[in-house]
Amino acid sequence: MTIVKINLHKVNAERNLSAKGGQIKINNNVSIKDVEDLSFVVDGKKGLKVTFAFNCSYEPNLGKIDVEGQVLYVDGDKKVSKAKAEWEKDKRIPAEVMEEIINAALHKGNIQAIKISEEVNLPSPLPLPKVKATAAPETPVKKN
Repeated sequence: MTIVKINLHKVNAERNLSAKGGQIKINNNVSIKDVEDLSFVVDGKKGLKVTFAFNCSYEPNLGKIDVEGQVLYVDGDKKVSKAKAEWEKDKRIPAEVMEEIINAALHKGNIQAIKISEEVNLPSPLPLPKVKATAAPETPVKKN
């Protein structure tokens, strides 16, 4: 099971300038839109091109960020064929394949959303680490 590449083909950000301030709720979501065969020439291996959509919405109606792309996934013939067949039948992918694809899409989507959120003055969709300075404890002074 290998993620070969992640290609992005749509990145969109909107900020509602008339939105009121206050408590902001940020929702991130990834969905699979399509699964196609990927032509890949290696004995015993097959590939899938999985189209995904990553959406980050800021409530109440502050803005949104949308990222769409494709995850190129390669694995053994049987595993890939089973995933493709399940997609065609039920629009589902087996959990072991889905986990890797969703994690790759989340990773790429979150990185893009962090970059874009700064450009349109939206809060970061993920909390970024912060340093908090604290006063050093005082040490007693020895008298000689």
